[in-house]
Amino acid sequence: MFIPLKDTNPAIRKPLVTYGLIVVNILFFLAEYVYSFDGFIFSKSVFLNSTGQALPSLITYQFLHGGWAHLIFNLLFLYIFGDNMEGSLGRGFFLVFYLICGIGAALFEVYFDPYFGVDGPGLLIGASGSISGVLAAYALRYPRAKILTWAIFVLFIEIRAVWFIGIWVATQFIFEILTPQDGTAYIAHIGGFVTGLVAYSIYHKYQLSRVS
Repeated sequence: MFIPLKDTNPAIRKPLVTYGLIVVNILFFLAEYVYSFDGFIFSKSVFLNSTGQALPSLITYQFLHGGWAHLIFNLLFLYIFGDNMEGSLGRGFFLVFYLICGIGAALFEVYFDPYFGVDGPGLLIGASGSISGVLAAYALRYPRAKILTWAIFVLFIEIRAVWFIGIWVATQFIFEILTPQDGTAYIAHIGGFVTGLVAYSIYHKYQLSRVS
């Protein structure tokens, strides 16, 4: 397992949106101990069989988590990679980009994971898809940035971002193939990543067209 600890890429500006997303995710998680957020969970069956009722959950599911480990790992990745992308994209667009990647992740899970919802309604929670999109954009924008990584719980190494993120996305494919029904939405991770690649590429092309 490769766990990122920090990057060597300083933030361009104070990442207020990234910090805000971290705080909101923590608050939602703590509130789950008191309140029921069933209506916030994304459901494949509701999405496919209702007329618009599930659309808000394409956003709200991104702020729910199934346990402390789920929350901590997601927020660690967001903390390390989100600040630079917020500085690059700008605060407003970064927030939109983040949410769009989460929506793309859910849609990929619905339409491309044959096991999702086979034995139930198909429920999805977590910020992993959104953060996967951030990783994709980071790999395109800062491929040579170095990531201090705790590798296989033994080694501390610095690895280029493009390699770290490449290894990460490759493991999502491997886990999906080897453990397709373990309850983790690997297709959503891949979907968020693909959405991030496309969205950032469109944004970058638009920015270049404005300059020229």
